[in-house]
Amino acid sequence: MPDNQEIAALIAQRVRGLRAARAWTLDDLAARSGVSRRTLVMIEQGQANPSIAVLSSIADALGVAFVSLVELGAREQVQVVRAGEGARLWEGNDGGSARLAGSLPGTTELWEFQLSPGEEYLGSPHPGGTKELVYVSSGELTLNVVDRTLVLGPGDAATHPADVPHGYRNEGPGPVVFSNLVQYPTPQSEL
Repeated sequence: MPDNQEIAALIAQRVRGLRAARAWTLDDLAARSGVSRRTLVMIEQGQANPSIAVLSSIADALGVAFVSLVELGAREQVQVVRAGEGARLWEGNDGGSARLAGSLPGTTELWEFQLSPGEEYLGSPHPGGTKELVYVSSGELTLNVVDRTLVLGPGDAATHPADVPHGYRNEGPGPVVFSNLVQYPTPQSEL
């Protein structure tokens, strides 16, 4: 499993390369993504651990799929990601995590989340028309979408728009594990 340094170096290389391919300055990318120039400099130098929201904003501005910034290795016809091998792209303060379990190029991402009691992950709005499908494996998940709050238990699933503010919280007494399928409305370009 790659460590955070390797993932940061990969992200740095890809963001720098995509920006250069478009002949954009750091200021251009900052204006298009809403991410500060200082943060972009740190990302491109491999000195930052950007959040999923920040990477999503950068990917959207560059017109590429999120996964193209973080995917490890070359894409083969059959892809296998073993348990625990997906890139860990979010870590909560109490041991929670989000791993990119797999993707279909440019259209769909599969995430595995684990939240400890009291932890929360707030998702930034994705591009217009993006939807998410959430499936709870264990524990109790509180899903917030705009002004709705839903509580999901083991075996429950919910779909929701992901182009609006949304978040996931563990208000239960034990850990919660859930899968999140993100579907973009139109294929995002690849590298």
